[in-house]
Amino acid sequence: MQIAQTRRIARHRAMALAVATFIGTFGAASVYAQCPTVTDPQNLNGAWAGQVEVEEALAADVKLSYSENPLFADDVKAGKLPPVAERLPEEPLIVLPYVECGAYGGTLNGLARAPESGTSDILSWRQVSLVRIGDDLQTIVPNVAKAWTWADDYKSVEFTLRKGHKWSDGQPFTADDVVFFFNDIVANKDIHPDVTTEWGVNAKAEKIDETHVKVSFDEPFPGMLTYMATSGSYFAPFAPKHHFEKYHLAYNPKADEEAKAEGFETWVKRFNTYYNVWKDAETLTPHALTVPTLESHIIEVDPDTQRRMFKANPYYFKVDSAGQQLPYIDHHLERFLNSDLQTLAILNGEVDYKAQGPSLPEYPTLKEGEAKGKYEVRLVPGSFGPTLSFNITHNNPKLRAVYSDLRFRQAISHAINRDEINEVMYFELGKPSQGLPAQLSFVTEADHNYMIEYNVDKANALLDEMGLKRGSDGMRTYPDGSPFTILWEYSTQMALPEFVKLVSDYFKAVGLNVNVKELTSAATRENAKAETSDINMEWDIPFEPTLVADINLYTPYYSEISPLFGVKWRQWSESNGTEGEEPPAWAKRMFEIAREWKTVVPGSERYMELGKELVKLNLENMTIIGTIGEVPKPVIVSKRLHNVMPEMNTAHFNFGYSYAYRADQWFIKE
Repeated sequence: MQIAQTRRIARHRAMALAVATFIGTFGAASVYAQCPTVTDPQNLNGAWAGQVEVEEALAADVKLSYSENPLFADDVKAGKLPPVAERLPEEPLIVLPYVECGAYGGTLNGLARAPESGTSDILSWRQVSLVRIGDDLQTIVPNVAKAWTWADDYKSVEFTLRKGHKWSDGQPFTADDVVFFFNDIVANKDIHPDVTTEWGVNAKAEKIDETHVKVSFDEPFPGMLTYMATSGSYFAPFAPKHHFEKYHLAYNPKADEEAKAEGFETWVKRFNTYYNVWKDAETLTPHALTVPTLESHIIEVDPDTQRRMFKANPYYFKVDSAGQQLPYIDHHLERFLNSDLQTLAILNGEVDYKAQGPSLPEYPTLKEGEAKGKYEVRLVPGSFGPTLSFNITHNNPKLRAVYSDLRFRQAISHAINRDEINEVMYFELGKPSQGLPAQLSFVTEADHNYMIEYNVDKANALLDEMGLKRGSDGMRTYPDGSPFTILWEYSTQMALPEFVKLVSDYFKAVGLNVNVKELTSAATRENAKAETSDINMEWDIPFEPTLVADINLYTPYYSEISPLFGVKWRQWSESNGTEGEEPPAWAKRMFEIAREWKTVVPGSERYMELGKELVKLNLENMTIIGTIGEVPKPVIVSKRLHNVMPEMNTAHFNFGYSYAYRADQWFIKE
């Protein structure tokens, strides 16, 4: 034991000495003398593809000299910032760039629709979590956390943090910040009065020491890391305690009094205005300028309805394989434009990267503009055509009676001409399919083909059977003879107007009157949560890893941001029947499956059984009506943007868009 301890001490001293002697140089040519990359790792290999820990580099006898962005040179010289070696953790994460070590500078130009609409893509350029999904979209790799260890029963996981890691304001990032998130935010009943289980059932955190923290749950949750790395990657499982504790009643007895003095009803209202687990919501007010972050870029100027501007984080915890502190890019500019103006901006060469928004029908226009716009259009696999969910739990009793009738939803599925949609909208590059999660190991071809036959006669027969008779104008009425109309409120974030027009015509062909209205994403989400919308569409089709992480994506209400239906059903399930509305038997079974699913090991026999049953329940109850699957997605990459992964596997919300592809090692070269 004593010999082993002596060796550990010697090893730690050697590592500390190596770190301490890394010299900060600004733009020195020697930085590029050696640059191991993903394509040519040279002698720099770690346990995880594309990244290396300091001890692994030392073991490979790799020499590093830390250098930093000239953007910070004046502040370092003036004493406003310490030298780079003092800003980095003692053991920063070493990143192997895809192609080459980059050069500092420039502004990465992006687009969103509004401050809280279509912003996920740009958020993914800078976001961080304890772990990350590898670019194979399968492997969980270290990120903010250096390592982790699961308990045998999967009821707890212990994270090892990086010693000396700092927030963007230079204050230490420690286990206290993870504990604050889980125990004082997630578990606080004032902040979260409703039960929340995305982090595990009754998740709680325990500080072991400054760099070790254990997160525990009442039930096994082997999918937690997958959640953090995929659909949960937008929600950092830590918060700067030193900043937010003054707004929290548990740490500041005067928090409520101070909140009311500032015009807030309660301390919770003030806390939730300044803090948000969705970081783009946190950057909506000038207060964001004071909030520390671990992300690669920090908000730089007061946000407004026109733009957000971010600046490189001087305390970011990663370096490249030549010792340059990441990120390379100085600024992120996010402009807010509607869909038509976004396309025009892309064609004019004003956009460096765009994955969220462009769809296959726009491909010819975007492709034609490549030369003028100085970009390339990549067709990335793994996207899908729009899906539709009729609001089974509509607030209007008459509409609910129609939409909750299974025959209606079956009729809708048969009324849709998927082959024509594939031809007209997707150049026959997609595949007609029912609404299903993607690339599931337990889904069959028969599942994809369930009731997708285009058969107007079947559709009409089912609607007739329901008593929805045709009036003199050929349009169907309620059984009592009163006019029946579907109000289809949609956002162009989820469907192009051409798609809505095409499908509306299919509905009209079987006698269903449709009024179409375009709304903002924010408006459709508000209506979905209030259960006043007839058709909901915002279901970001999950892949298998994202279902491992969050099975709620395939059970009512299917989308936290914009529920498809069943808001009160979920309340009933989570409150053990004391709140909400009792769901039908099939939905109850879904909730039962979801609870057990979270406790089983992915890939196990029971996992496969539960998955197959859940697919069957969703298909047989026609909860989500699909149109086209396996649709390639256009992704815009500027010619001046480098180190973008050559062959991306997908570009999807539920993988955190660019999170897997390490946007912090992108760089700009004109």
